[in-house]
Amino acid sequence: MPARRTDLDFGVVVVSDAMPGVEGTSLGLYFPTGSRHETPETNGIAHFIEHLVFKGTSTRSADAINREIDLLGGGSNAYTTKEHTCLHARVLSENLDRAMHLLADLVTAGLPEGIGVEVERERGVILSEIRSAEDTPEDLVSHLIDQALYGEHPLAMPVTGSVEVVEKLDLARLRTHYRERLASSPLVVSAAGKLDHERLVARTAELLGGRRTQSLPLASPAPPLQPGRRIVERDLEQVHLSLSAPGVSARDPRWAAAELLSIAVGDGYSSRLFREVRDRRGLAYAIYTSLVSYLDTGSFNVDCAVAPGKLAEAFEVILGVLAGVRDRGIEDDELEAAKQQLRSSLLLGHEATGARMSYLADQVLSGEENLELERDLEAVDSVGGAEVRDLAGELFSAPLALAAVGPRCDGALPGDAFELPG
Repeated sequence: MPARRTDLDFGVVVVSDAMPGVEGTSLGLYFPTGSRHETPETNGIAHFIEHLVFKGTSTRSADAINREIDLLGGGSNAYTTKEHTCLHARVLSENLDRAMHLLADLVTAGLPEGIGVEVERERGVILSEIRSAEDTPEDLVSHLIDQALYGEHPLAMPVTGSVEVVEKLDLARLRTHYRERLASSPLVVSAAGKLDHERLVARTAELLGGRRTQSLPLASPAPPLQPGRRIVERDLEQVHLSLSAPGVSARDPRWAAAELLSIAVGDGYSSRLFREVRDRRGLAYAIYTSLVSYLDTGSFNVDCAVAPGKLAEAFEVILGVLAGVRDRGIEDDELEAAKQQLRSSLLLGHEATGARMSYLADQVLSGEENLELERDLEAVDSVGGAEVRDLAGELFSAPLALAAVGPRCDGALPGDAFELPG
């Protein structure tokens, strides 16, 4: 049975995929708001609110919310990204109505009077989360590469915010943001598993139909990329290195070619970077590539951790691999292996209710009308070697951003943004 979509007249889109042979259902409420929609003075506010909605509503205390989550079984949680916020649950299908009631309450009746004590408690939790990330080299270098690539744009800001900002966010500002960005904003209700679409639509209309939906201000347009360099010297055993080239946006029709390029270059044991950096030279335990795609921009990233004494050699090898792909593309057998890996990943991931729920929501949030996985599989199959070569030539011809955390970085790395050799 194909996935279904219903657009309701109060700013809510309901999408669902009924999956035979399962007893559970994954349900998510997705809001088009994240750290990209913040300012330096409010950075971290969406993530703060994501925490606070579980700390009480006008009809439920924090203890009552926690107890109901346990009674539902499965579990419920939330997360914030650069571009959206999601509240989600995975339950037995018989509890789907109750899960929808709980999530709807969190986004329509949250931050009630008397929640000030909970705000201060959760502020301490979030400050601990921020400091923990700053103490973790992998997390820190991820934030630094965003700064190096996006400069002063909101996409460079961390989702969790900074200690300085989170310490100053007051309840009045939190409530305003909650009302504007959750309680009255457009949203996507996505579900996958054992369900009835019409019942889900009716339940959504019952619980969310009374909201006064208003249009959200547009996010700042993606900036022209001016890659830079961010280095933090730390007394560590290894240097955590991240390189970032321009990528493709979530709406770019070349997304399949970009995924196949990433797999061939650095995703798997047979990828070029793994063979050259680990197998042939023993420079790093792990090295991998990843794609980050936003609505109107994206990046192609390379990450690894190496001993300080091997940093210069590893850096040179990485640049050589990227330059080779830029100049000559990838071989036919590499392309076919990448296609098989990507197809398997898409199909196996689609067997899980949570992954299918997220897939449907992502399609709607990115403006895609077709909700069927077959469209993506056909896109993967249709990619040819020339398309991958042309994309690599475009992405790897631009200057790259650089970030590193560790000891003795400066002497082994370029002093500013750089281009690949040749």
